[in-house]
Amino acid sequence: MVRLIRVSDYLDLDEDLDEELTDESEDDGTVEDENGHTLSIRRATGEEVLTIFSPSEEWSVYLAPGGAMTNAFVGTPGAPLVWVNAADRSIERDEDGTYIIRID
Repeated sequence: MVRLIRVSDYLDLDEDLDEELTDESEDDGTVEDENGHTLSIRRATGEEVLTIFSPSEEWSVYLAPGGAMTNAFVGTPGAPLVWVNAADRSIERDEDGTYIIRID
């Protein structure tokens, strides 16, 4: 699993990194909301290749004309922290709320 952390959060080296990495949110969100922080890249068989977890922000998707989800990003579309271009693949939402890109 890869955790995405804003670089600007660590410019002050006096902070304790362990405290920053601990997610102490008391959000009573649903499982789907919690899984909105996760992007999974999987093979056509369903085998997981890579999972990217964003602890501070949920993933968003870019909608192409016609409504297909073609890119996933964390942050804003104008200034994303992370942008995943799915190229000719579509992005889908799993039953549990996880965003998925299938390859192969």
